[in-house]
Amino acid sequence: MLDSTTKRKLELNDQAGITLSKSFQSFVVEAGGYDNLPFDERSCRNYISEARRLRLGDGDAEALSNYFCRMQSRNSNFFYVLDLDGESRIKNVFWADARSRATYDYFSDVITFDTTYLTNSYDMPIAPFVGVNHHGQSILLGCGLLSSENTESFIWLFKSWLTCMLGRAPKAIITDQCRAMAIAIEEVFPNSQHRLCLWHIMKKIPAKLGSHSQYKMIKKQLKTIVYNSLTVDECDENWQKMIKEFNLDNNIWLTSLHEERNKWMPVYVKDKFWAGMSTSQRSESMNAFFDDYVHSKTSLKQFVEQYDNALKSKIENEKKLDFISFNSIMPVITGYPIERQFQSVYTNTILKLFQDELRGLMFCNASLVKEEETTLIFEVVETMLGIKGEPLRKVCFVVHYTGLDCQVKCLCRLFEFRGILCRHVISVLIMNGVFEVPMNYIVERWCKNIKRGYQSITNLYDDHSCDDVSYRRKILTPLIYEIQHLGEKNDKCCSILVDILKDAKDKLIAIDFEHSSAQNDCDLIPITNDCEKLKGVTISSVKTIHSPLKVRARGRPPTKRKQSVIEQIVKKSITKARKKV
Repeated sequence: MLDSTTKRKLELNDQAGITLSKSFQSFVVEAGGYDNLPFDERSCRNYISEARRLRLGDGDAEALSNYFCRMQSRNSNFFYVLDLDGESRIKNVFWADARSRATYDYFSDVITFDTTYLTNSYDMPIAPFVGVNHHGQSILLGCGLLSSENTESFIWLFKSWLTCMLGRAPKAIITDQCRAMAIAIEEVFPNSQHRLCLWHIMKKIPAKLGSHSQYKMIKKQLKTIVYNSLTVDECDENWQKMIKEFNLDNNIWLTSLHEERNKWMPVYVKDKFWAGMSTSQRSESMNAFFDDYVHSKTSLKQFVEQYDNALKSKIENEKKLDFISFNSIMPVITGYPIERQFQSVYTNTILKLFQDELRGLMFCNASLVKEEETTLIFEVVETMLGIKGEPLRKVCFVVHYTGLDCQVKCLCRLFEFRGILCRHVISVLIMNGVFEVPMNYIVERWCKNIKRGYQSITNLYDDHSCDDVSYRRKILTPLIYEIQHLGEKNDKCCSILVDILKDAKDKLIAIDFEHSSAQNDCDLIPITNDCEKLKGVTISSVKTIHSPLKVRARGRPPTKRKQSVIEQIVKKSITKARKKV
């Protein structure tokens, strides 16, 4: 436990904005060494994390609440929730706009979650839920601000997000090695595949193993096991050899990593779809993206407003890429029919990734090894560049191919992991004369020709007035999404909803027809009661009355051509000369 004097020093240091590491080092110096301290760095970190609370300025909490209420009044599908303590102080905050909620319907397969970014004057870490869209872009799917990074706060945040997304948990989630996060995910998202960020693990190698006399050899061998293992058996075998060779049985860090290897080791997770992600880097890049909008002195109210501006910027970027993918065609590099097939359906960004695999064909050599009933087994030997100047190495990948239904599966599992056919599979398909792959190898989330409902939802909450059609669309869109989600649950709900919608459609068509007829009647010249007054006008000559065309006034039309300075001077001199005459 920390004594009262130490607690006070830590509080003052925290308020002054001094980092934890510097504070801890100063205490070490004052105490005369690590051995004389009654606590360690982790104790300091935990205490500050638990003691941190929002120090709201006058009116900040009320302004924040009013802002959220205003956003929800402009779009009923805007979601927010505030977590208050016993003194009605804000502890945690979560919100998500209507477009983000609708976007989640299409890209809920993989999300990343990270809390390493401090954004505001209250030292609250931003906790964005980040997904990947059809262009491979990072997209925001909700955001939280936490006063502490403990299990209780994460459980509250995850439950809030789950409620916001109508109970639909993500299929997969990537985080760092935070134990509190892992406990919260296990409780709130028990059926979601949880993966640890590979980058966060690998960057700890110097700190955990740097003191070993054979550090360089251990580091090289560990990286080879992590990045080059093709099978689980190969990975485990090489891991045990490394532990035995360097006598690392008592290394607690490596032991814990091996126990959780199914959560972070690439060879263990490549059978699941991760949209090509191995790290929470997208969350961190999103944090860097916020740097253009916020700084350390940004208040809470200012932050949520700037968050909306950042969100608009991401939407504009997506619209730009949509336009480019629809209105420009990426040139093919091989001319293979398979490439043209993907050229017609995938967005330009994803097509580039597929073309990278096509370029890799020059390093692959496929050969038939054996047949097992209707399945052909191929070996594809790929020549790969070594790491940091190492010599070339040849790696053998096994590809299973069934010609009856054109089913392929490669040892590298790139399609399962990223949703893009690998060079090894492509070489086998071409070798067997396949000109077009089945639809199950075209991943819908990467397609450009799909109309996604969220794209029609505006994220503009400005005070400027909109036309009646936009206003009505803003009201109807979130309601339609909620009804659709309810109707998708089972066949009975779907059948009931279809009957209701058909009935509503017939009624709306009838109302629209009556409205159109009434409008036309108003626009026509009456011909029933005042026939005597309409001399010379017959039924066939009655037409809708339009405003008269604008008639140009008589006289010389004004010149519209812009005159140069010289022309103006010459014109003035001529006018003066005429006046003198």
